[in-house]
Amino acid sequence: MRIDIEKRFSASGGCSLQGENVDFQAVTERITFYDDLGEAEATAHTISYIRTNGDESPRPVLFAYNGGPGSSSSTIHIGALAPWRVKIDDAISLNFTPPYEMEDNPDTILDLCDVVIIDPVGCGFSRLLKKDAASRYYNTEGDTQSIVQIINKWICAHKRWNSPLFIMGESYGTIRNALVAEKLFYSDSPALSNCCMLQLSGVIMLGTALDHGQTPFPVDTAVLNFTSIVATYWLHHQEGKSSLEDFVAEASEFAYREYLPALAFGKRIFDEEREKVLARLVYFTGMEREALLAANLRVETSTYPLLGMKKEGYRVSRYDGRVKMQPMEDISNYDMFGDDAISSKCMPAINHCFNRFVLEKLGIDTDELYEFLTNEAGYHWDFKTAKPPVKSLENAMRKNQELHVMFVNGYYDMVTTPGFTEYLINAFDLPRERVVLKLYESGHMPYLGASVAAKFGKDLREFILGAIH
Repeated sequence: MRIDIEKRFSASGGCSLQGENVDFQAVTERITFYDDLGEAEATAHTISYIRTNGDESPRPVLFAYNGGPGSSSSTIHIGALAPWRVKIDDAISLNFTPPYEMEDNPDTILDLCDVVIIDPVGCGFSRLLKKDAASRYYNTEGDTQSIVQIINKWICAHKRWNSPLFIMGESYGTIRNALVAEKLFYSDSPALSNCCMLQLSGVIMLGTALDHGQTPFPVDTAVLNFTSIVATYWLHHQEGKSSLEDFVAEASEFAYREYLPALAFGKRIFDEEREKVLARLVYFTGMEREALLAANLRVETSTYPLLGMKKEGYRVSRYDGRVKMQPMEDISNYDMFGDDAISSKCMPAINHCFNRFVLEKLGIDTDELYEFLTNEAGYHWDFKTAKPPVKSLENAMRKNQELHVMFVNGYYDMVTTPGFTEYLINAFDLPRERVVLKLYESGHMPYLGASVAAKFGKDLREFILGAIH
């Protein structure tokens, strides 16, 4: 696979971070992929923030992307990493419609680490130029190969061979993370032009989705995801309850020691045991006894956001249980994307601000449309991998015994749940001394909201420093 990289736009800027002035250059580059006949078949884009003052020792570089598949990286870009961000405050009171505001981002890590935002093929300004090339990019293995080559090419073009390297992915991007972490060092795929022999210092997983499109893990999803439902119920009904951490820990013990066996027994469960589990489910979720019996004791993240708070007169976001909307009478019409409060509120705010403010700041002068989300990629995506993504992460950590991984989850995320991440960490061969899990009072995008953004920025900074020292 031949690829070229070319600079398209650049701009200079500065900000004040950690008590010092940070000057940077923002560079937008296009990566073009060519087929075996030498014809361009696809493009990807990077937007890089590179510090231009301060210590000249090799600075770390963080490569970051969102997920989807088919999602641009604008959310992680101006939600967490850029020197400016969408002003969201508490992430709850955001309006549905413009005008929206931007603000300086005091939690960016640009003083410590250069940042490269990647929009993979088919989203953002990136394009699939040949329809018959879709099968080479709109799949997990092909996507990984293209990301590996983008990182390799960027390091070469910017002469950063001696910099500590980090990758950050959100949602589906965590699957991308796992495979990239393994294949950056070595891949036997003929589609890769070489074995890069690159080692990462760290991997940051935002909202782990390593089972998405894969063979399900051998634990009932109602158990794996239970604590997200419990946390959301706690948030809206805190009276008389213990702390969030204690309430969730109590629920986790119940889920594995009592709830899991009850679901496994099904109709064979004794009446006395069923009644005991029912009472505990009412206590942890607030759902009515009759509704739980009708669902055969099964409480799922797919329906709880619609039904769990209905008697209170609202529904909550599956992506972020903090955010409310009016209830739906007929939930059969529910559209997980369009009818979810996070999609309806936060996504438009990010899209409006990115196109209005960021492109101007970055000096991007183009008539091209920035594709916030490409449905074509998601609809046709092939999730098949040579092995489960978690096994790729295991391999990467085994072969690189200085590789650190930080898992980040929001308590109120009912899509990529903390319970799933905790199971993953404990069930697979991931060295615990090099793995850290950070939980925030947030949702699918754990950096949304001023208070959680400050915690995330602090934890990210400490993780990078710990991984390189």
